[in-house]
Amino acid sequence: MKQTKGIHFFSNLYLYSLMRGVIAVFAFAFGFGVAHADYPDHAIKMVVPYPAGGATDVVARAVAQKLGDRLKQPVVIENRGGASGQIGADYVGKATPDGYTLLFTAADTHSINPFVYPKITYDAKRDFSPIAEVGILQMTLIVHPNVKAKNVQEFINLVHQQAGKMSYASYGTGSSSHVAMAMLNVSEKLDILHVPFQGAAPAIAAVMAGQIDAMMVPLTLAYPSHQAGKVRLLGVAAPTRFVSAPDMPTFTEQGYAINATPWLGILGPAKMAPSIVEKLNEEVNAVCQDPQIVELLVKNGLAVETKNVAQFKAYLDAESDRWGATIRAANIKAE
Repeated sequence: MKQTKGIHFFSNLYLYSLMRGVIAVFAFAFGFGVAHADYPDHAIKMVVPYPAGGATDVVARAVAQKLGDRLKQPVVIENRGGASGQIGADYVGKATPDGYTLLFTAADTHSINPFVYPKITYDAKRDFSPIAEVGILQMTLIVHPNVKAKNVQEFINLVHQQAGKMSYASYGTGSSSHVAMAMLNVSEKLDILHVPFQGAAPAIAAVMAGQIDAMMVPLTLAYPSHQAGKVRLLGVAAPTRFVSAPDMPTFTEQGYAINATPWLGILGPAKMAPSIVEKLNEEVNAVCQDPQIVELLVKNGLAVETKNVAQFKAYLDAESDRWGATIRAANIKAE
């Protein structure tokens, strides 16, 4: 009788242990799902890999505010500028993929830097989870008023006639401004001198002063000077006209399929939970439809574009190939 009780005791103990194991497995399997359902339960850090006060930072702060309102948790901007965005991007690429450290960035960090900098410290595809697109920037070709060209074709003809004698500015070697102009140079085999500056303001000032002939620059930075007669805007390097400058013809309309439209978007570290990525994508897309955000984006020269996660990933892959092809063809390298 005692032996039977012992057997029952150990059998019950075995069953109890087995049930605890099963419960533990289910808790592990579904625990993340429960946690994700509660995401976010504290503040989110959104890293901007550029200094405070710039156009990307201004847009990021507005989007972060609206996103925080929708998520019911603060979305706090942290600027980690330097090395053309590499410092901030690298920081996020190495962060814990829990959805609480995000990157609000531009095409430079992911579509341009990997091809320009030989010692880049992150892998633009492997180290990140694409989350959402915010918009695309409208780039334009400007010239000094003394340059005898009133459209893109006349400019191309003029550069060919004066091969090696004309110049164009950019806001840095390997910047989106530099590569955008390189798209035209490579396509039309232009022999024109590149003069890099430390930032957009001094580069535009050099064009206005007549020290430099031309530049590819965001529409919002060029349009006021164009209207004031300080520069001449020859076209928007995009497939379609921009809503705030409907009088400005595109390169495509003028017979040149140059699409130099850098993107702005949000990414996170690799291996983020799909449920968190999907939730953030839906909320960011909703933010980008908010009339106040749409107005801000347009004011900063951005055409509003939203995509689901799969579409955004495919778009980033295509953009990497597109900008990369130009950088290789133009042999653009930065130390």
